[in-house]
Amino acid sequence: MDPKRSPDPRQFKPERFADDHTTLYQSATGDTTKRDNFVFGAGRRLCQGIHIAERSLFYGISRLIWSFNFLPSLDENGQPTVYDVDDLVGGITVEPKHYTCRIECRSINKAQIIRAEAQLSQGLLDSETGQWKETPKGMAFSTWVPVNIDA
Repeated sequence: MDPKRSPDPRQFKPERFADDHTTLYQSATGDTTKRDNFVFGAGRRLCQGIHIAERSLFYGISRLIWSFNFLPSLDENGQPTVYDVDDLVGGITVEPKHYTCRIECRSINKAQIIRAEAQLSQGLLDSETGQWKETPKGMAFSTWVPVNIDA
């Protein structure tokens, strides 16, 4: 919300990020006045998985945008509702007040792909807990290797 960094910070202007190629990690370990958020901590309390979180958010959001149109809800007259971007709920953090919207698949082909992938994913989950049976291929994981400390 710093007008020095972002003139008209409450206006939707995605082009303000067009030439910003700094990753969250690079931002978090550099000049704090240039950071756009502190969600992943700072200093010694910086989240060790910040790079994984950034990639996961990118993949998740880009897949949602690829798959769906996000549209305003319709009122009783069939007119789009107007969302008030300044209607915020406060607390430890500030967030937008809950609102409704319409989410529509972009095409029949994309809907078929989504359903097929969702069905395939169900086989990877434990039916009782809903957790992964094993780490899916391509996901980051570490393997514990015993070390002989007597050697």
